[in-house]
Amino acid sequence: MSNNYYMNENPSETKLLMAQALKKLIKDRPFSKITVQDIVDECNINRNTFYYHFENNYDLLYFTYSQEVQNIAESFRNANALIPQAMDFVLDYIDKNNPLCQCAYESLGEKDLKNIFQKDIYNFVRATIDFYGNENDIKFSEDLKSFVGYSYTDLLSTQIIWYIKHTSDLDKETFKDCLQTFFTVSLKSVLEEAVKKGL
Repeated sequence: MSNNYYMNENPSETKLLMAQALKKLIKDRPFSKITVQDIVDECNINRNTFYYHFENNYDLLYFTYSQEVQNIAESFRNANALIPQAMDFVLDYIDKNNPLCQCAYESLGEKDLKNIFQKDIYNFVRATIDFYGNENDIKFSEDLKSFVGYSYTDLLSTQIIWYIKHTSDLDKETFKDCLQTFFTVSLKSVLEEAVKKGL
């Protein structure tokens, strides 16, 4: 099954059970040491059930991390959070779930992590642009919102991955302050310039 399948699927209880088992096992041992047998033993299911849903442990890891990101994004939507608040939540999540995040980075790689992050980040960038427009009684074109949305999505995805990669070496509060300042000030400047040009 392709990774894109997981992004749109309504997951079964069995798949979520296996995802929870993987999260638990990752706290105690490296991902490379976790076997399919470990997963099925933890869930009290058989190997055929595992392979009905997933091709291998990497497939399960992609699904697990995708579900984590989607759950975070749903919490943001429910709270009507914009990108600055959402980024705080994301970085706090990484700090609290470092074993899983490190595992995802080391085992899936940067490309797959970007794929996992991008859809939800894009939606929040667009929501932030719309919020700015509504607050200032400005209607931005779809072309501008798409261009700015994709540009900042790539930037923020890269920064999140960089945070995961270097989390043990960072002054985290300084990183968060720099990210918030850069995003808030630069996006505001872009939108103000767009207003002047009628975009």
